This record gives sequence, C-alpha cells and structure tokens, in this order.
Amino acid sequence: MFKSSTETFIRYRRERFGWRVFGPVAVGLTVAAIPAPLWFPLSFLAVMLVLFQFRLWDDLADRDHDIIHHPHRVLSQCDRASPFYGLVVAAGLTSSVLLLLLGRPVAPFLLLCGATLLWYSRVPGRTRRTILGRHVLLLKYPAFVWLIAPAHSPQLFVSMFIVYVSCAVYEVLHDPPALRESQ
Repeated sequence: MFKSSTETFIRYRRERFGWRVFGPVAVGLTVAAIPAPLWFPLSFLAVMLVLFQFRLWDDLADRDHDIIHHPHRVLSQCDRASPFYGLVVAAGLTSSVLLLLLGRPVAPFLLLCGATLLWYSRVPGRTRRTILGRHVLLLKYPAFVWLIAPAHSPQLFVSMFIVYVSCAVYEVLHDPPALRESQ
C-alpha cells in the first residue's frame, strides 16, 4: 500500500509513537529509575527504544482487531506485517546492546521479551482487552524502570509503583470507551 518499508515505518512512528507523548513518558520512566546524571542520556535512549519495541509489538498483536475497528491505522492498511516484526527484533537487539553499555544484565530484558511473546501468542486478544488483561499489560512500564535502574533499592520500588499507578490512571482518562468494552 505504501511506496517503501521506510516510508511505512515513518508513517507508523508518526501515527503510533509520537514524540510529544512518548518523549515525556521516556523521561518519566528514566527519572523513576534513578540513574546517575552522566548515564541519563543513554538510559533515556534505552527507555525510548524499549518503549518503541513494546508499543510496536502491542500494535502487531492487536492488528487483526485493528483492521476491523481501526482500519485507518498504518498497520491495518499494510498488506504484510513481516517487516514490522523484523523491526521489533532489531529494536530488541539494539536495546540489549544499550543495556549492556549501561552495565545492566540482559537476562531480565530477555525474560520480559519471552513473557511478552507468550502473552501475545497464547492469550487471546479478547482476554488481553479485559480490565485484568490491560492491567497485566501495564506491568511492562515498571519493568522498564527495573531494567535500566542502576540499583534496586526500596526507593526504586516506590518509583515503580508510582509509574504503574500513573499508567493505570492515564489509561482510564485516555481511553474510557476501551474500558467499557472490556467489561
């Protein structure tokens, strides 16, 4: 439908991963991880990339639903989604490298990716769109904080809890019709 994969990727990024929304989210998640000031830029970049990877993954998992309910979206209009799956893998590999550069272990990130893969491949979309399913999905945000945090102090757990509650409140305010659908 579009001229090239690059053009399609750019259209997707503009539509579903706007800087004005995800930039501040990435700043908030990075601050919640309490990194050393010199590591903030690299931590921010890692969070941005992980956010992008998981946003794309979520959209790919919901593609069949979106083709019917959101046919105007870029992914809904694509004949093939395979280039986007490749982009998820590339983002994951790059995120792994960034985590290594930050001195963080990659195993927790790989576990999160594995759990996400199981979630999207084994849990039906109808179940993922329930209130409980939406809360499970929101757990990724405090997990992102955990991934880039230099230490796992009690303060970090407070930050992670605040991140989770903030995301839950945002979901309620941002998409009330989706919550009515899931009941």
